Amino acid sequence: MKRAMPILPLFSRALPLLAATLAAATLAATSSVAAQSPAPAPPQNPDTISSQWIQPHAPGDPLIWGRRDGILFGLPSPGGLRGPRGLIRVGVISPTTGKPELINYIAVEPVTIGPGSRASRMAFSELEPSRLDPGERGKRLSVDVSSYDKSNLPVGTRQTFPGERNSPTIERLSVQIDVERFSANNAHVHLIASIDSDHPDELRLSVFADNDGPPIEELAITATMGNFERLRRLWLHRCVVDSRELMGSYTGDAFADPPNYPLRDMLRTADGDAIVFATSNEDNPSSFPGTPNGHWHYPLPKLTQYWRITAHDIEPDLRVRVNGRRVYWASHDIVPGGIAYENFDVRQRYTPGQTFIFGITSKTPSQFTPAVPGIEALPPILGEAIQSANGCSL
Repeated sequence: MKRAMPILPLFSRALPLLAATLAAATLAATSSVAAQSPAPAPPQNPDTISSQWIQPHAPGDPLIWGRRDGILFGLPSPGGLRGPRGLIRVGVISPTTGKPELINYIAVEPVTIGPGSRASRMAFSELEPSRLDPGERGKRLSVDVSSYDKSNLPVGTRQTFPGERNSPTIERLSVQIDVERFSANNAHVHLIASIDSDHPDELRLSVFADNDGPPIEELAITATMGNFERLRRLWLHRCVVDSRELMGSYTGDAFADPPNYPLRDMLRTADGDAIVFATSNEDNPSSFPGTPNGHWHYPLPKLTQYWRITAHDIEPDLRVRVNGRRVYWASHDIVPGGIAYENFDVRQRYTPGQTFIFGITSKTPSQFTPAVPGIEALPPILGEAIQSANGCSL
């Protein structure tokens, strides 16, 4: 749902009128990530936990952080994951190359409080020209190094917490990401990105409005590149919505933008967390060789992407938002197999420090353990016959 670039497989975004020229590129992909087992793991040697972390360690290292056994994230940097400015990169370690591979982007979209339409009070981190770097499109994303142990190195902060009974020690890696002040609405915000060793498949993004900016109504973050893996199934409570059913009548080259799904349509875990999954309808998304110009080939295994909001962070207006494209961004190349979800996110009113959790796993939603109540298992053969089920609100 964000923007894709004309050079390499990229991203697209909702709100077609904001789809201005973007030129960037990015080759993406990913490996499978194991979902967490419900049973407590045996105690681990702290050195084993620590060896799984990915961090910059020397000047000039790529700005990439994460887990070798799970998810990773990065910022624009020499040698880092490629793509446009203004976007957080999200990926995993490739099982074939052993190197970080891009899966999706995360954009920052603050909405300020004030008169006028919501759209008139909204800004987009990857679309706006930079004030700090004249001539560049996309807000600068930078790392606050003031509190880190190593001088002037953006290593992040590692903390250790005791686990629950019979569970291993938990390590958390946190990185503060500062976002250049927005021009459209003057918003000034930052995020804390973190990963816990007991949830290596999940990136936690806690959002904050800075005191020197206007009050914030909503501080949305959105995954922008669903067309890369061709995400076509949206998993809600007792309902799987296929993008081709939802938006299949759309024939344009911009964005199809259906209504949001409210909180009552979201899946809820046994702990009360709200969760929504997006998956490809294809068993092997890598079988598509790419567009004629060589872009948009997804080379790695099928994955499940999801957003989770913990019960204590849920606001009454929490909702799922998707949009779709039938052609790849900045081109007339048709997405093979039909329209797919592009932007994929959850949105709600802003409260300081609220956390949005983005996950990537090789397990299907039906294979999650412990099971998520309300998931309807698909037929043994996954194919074109899948239908929306049991009446979601839309």
